[in-house]
Amino acid sequence: MTRRQWVRGTCLLCRRSDQLVIFIGPVEAGGLSAPAFACEGCCAWCRYIVHSYNQRRDARSAV
Repeated sequence: MTRRQWVRGTCLLCRRSDQLVIFIGPVEAGGLSAPAFACEGCCAWCRYIVHSYNQRRDARSAV
């Protein structure tokens, strides 16, 4: 597995430029796609949202 690298760029989520960002996947809109990069703070926020979503989903399926 290839290790992803942090590079200088603009975070797609907070739009701050000249940040260390990492590739988070392609974004598609209107039939077009472009690479998406996010800073550490926004990556942490995304991990929190995914974790919270899955906790709620697991709680619903346990009922």
